[in-house]
Amino acid sequence: MVSFHYHQSGVKSVPLAKEFAMRKQNRKPASILSLILISALLLTMISACGKSAESDEAGSASLMESATPSPTAASSTAPTAAPSPSQAAGRQDGERFDSVITIEGMEETVHYEHVKNETLGYEMDYDYEMFQRRSEADRDCFVSVYDDPNTPENYLEVKYLSQDAETAAAAISEELSDRYEVGRSTYTLEKAGDCIRLDASVDANDPTRMAQQLQLVSVIPTSDGCFVVTEHYAIEGSEGFGRRFTYFLQSFSPITK
Repeated sequence: MVSFHYHQSGVKSVPLAKEFAMRKQNRKPASILSLILISALLLTMISACGKSAESDEAGSASLMESATPSPTAASSTAPTAAPSPSQAAGRQDGERFDSVITIEGMEETVHYEHVKNETLGYEMDYDYEMFQRRSEADRDCFVSVYDDPNTPENYLEVKYLSQDAETAAAAISEELSDRYEVGRSTYTLEKAGDCIRLDASVDANDPTRMAQQLQLVSVIPTSDGCFVVTEHYAIEGSEGFGRRFTYFLQSFSPITK
C-alpha cells in the first residue's frame, strides 16, 4: 500500500491510512450510543401506542354501557294496558273509563260508565255511548240508543227479587215457556260467581227455528234473595248486542251489605 504524507511547517505528518483507522475507532462509541438511544425511543413509542389502544377500548366499552338501557329503565316506561270492565272494583257511581273489547272478531275501544246502585244493591259497567240508563224504583234498564225507549228491542234489565234463586228461576222459566223452548245451565260470572242461566232463544212452536227476539236470563243468588239480569235482543244482533251484554254481565257484582 502506498502511503502519502502531508508536509506542513510545524505540523507532524501522519500517514493517511493510520488517520482513517483512528477516525473509525473514534466513531464506534458514537454509533453504538445512537443505536441504543433509537432503540429506547422505539420501545417508548410502542409502549405508548399500546396504552392508548387500551384506553380507547375502555372508553368505547364505557360509552356502549352508558348507551345501553338497563332492564329496569326499559320496564319503567312500558305501556300500561287499558283496564277491563272486570277491574272496576272500587269505582264510584258515574265514574267513566275506557276499555278494549272484541266484537265480531275486531278490537274496539269502549267508553264505560260505572253504575253503583246502592238502592238495589249492585254495581256494573255499561257502554254509555251505545246505551242509555233508565232507572225505576225496583230496576235499572240499559236501552240501545237506536231503539225507542218506550218499546225497546235491545236492552239489558237488572232487578232484585226477595225470592231465592231456585224459586225465581222456576217461575221465570214457566213464564217464558209459552213462547220459547227454555234451556237451563250453570253460568259463572267473574265477580258474582255461579248463577242459573235460562236460554230462551228457540221458538216454542217450532223447535227447529230460532226466535226473532232472544232472551238470556241470569238468576244470581244473594244471601237474602237474588238478582235477575235479563238480556233482550233481536236475533240479528246476537253478535253485536249479545256480545256487549256479556261484557256488562261479567262486571256485575252484588254490593255486600
